[in-house]
Amino acid sequence: MVALMIYIAQFLDVSTIGSWLKGIDGRVESIGLWAISIIFALRSISIIIPILPGTYCSVLSGYFFGFQQGLLVIFIADLLACCSCFTLSRKFGRTVIEKLVGKNLMNRVENFSKKHLEQNFFLMTSFLMSNLFDFVCYGLGLTKVKWKKFLPALLFSIIISDAPFVASGYALKRLGGIEIQEIINGNIKALQGQPLTIFIASITLIFSLAIINMVLQRRQDNIKRTAN
Repeated sequence: MVALMIYIAQFLDVSTIGSWLKGIDGRVESIGLWAISIIFALRSISIIIPILPGTYCSVLSGYFFGFQQGLLVIFIADLLACCSCFTLSRKFGRTVIEKLVGKNLMNRVENFSKKHLEQNFFLMTSFLMSNLFDFVCYGLGLTKVKWKKFLPALLFSIIISDAPFVASGYALKRLGGIEIQEIINGNIKALQGQPLTIFIASITLIFSLAIINMVLQRRQDNIKRTAN
């Protein structure tokens, strides 16, 4: 692995990768469904195996396919992959999931999900919008959360969280050229505009509703204890 990293550092510099992406962009139309399938597969695998990065797929999808089609590709990939994580966790239990996620992290996510997310729809939605959404899907599968509660939270979170990154890839292409270093470092200038504002406003609103829900739930529990 060290030798491979040294090789990549010496021969695959930023300009080389950038030229490759430009060359691929010119062939996307001729490749057709294969290009979509590759982005779809990479994004799905990165969710099912959470240790793998996957944010770059959203940016590349917007860059290669445009905002609407790019968002559709990532949306379907996220939806199917997250549902798969939830199903695998619920069907096979912690023993199998620990091999994909890790024992310590799985215990933390499971305990947090049971304690805070299971009874709080808004907080569940908020964490599904975070960078730990794949771990959260596995954790929720180990709780008593039903599909009719999990699926709406997942759908809403995917749309809100994916749109800014897909839009940034589309904006990079429209501005002329792509700065591969921005994608590698995560410092995407296109995310400084309206997409980022919408994302921050949405997640702030949902977190606020989640906190209100937690406060009301605690008051209700205290009233029940007092009555008993």
